[in-house]
Amino acid sequence: MSAKRICHGIAGLVADEFGLDAATVTASTRGAPRAAYARQVAMYLAHVGFALSFEAIGRAFDRDRTTVSHACRVVEDSRDDARLDRRLAVLETMCAASGKRLDGTSDVGV
Repeated sequence: MSAKRICHGIAGLVADEFGLDAATVTASTRGAPRAAYARQVAMYLAHVGFALSFEAIGRAFDRDRTTVSHACRVVEDSRDDARLDRRLAVLETMCAASGKRLDGTSDVGV
């Protein structure tokens, strides 16, 4: 399945968690700081949870690979906050649970 489909599925999960519209998370403009951070989280989850390359994630979000690399560093550094770390852990679990659905292979058990 395409990286774009996976990334946009993750963006939808992250948008729900952040109380944003999925289109805001995948928008080509930076947007409000909350939307930009949600996008960074989605990029991070795509890289960590689905082992997608920075290049593939960048293409899916219409960003450069260096922007994706920066996003992953920002999110990883923010995990020092225990509350945020728990929130990210929940999102990682949600991505893992819906992984087969996001990559298009199965909807069983979701």
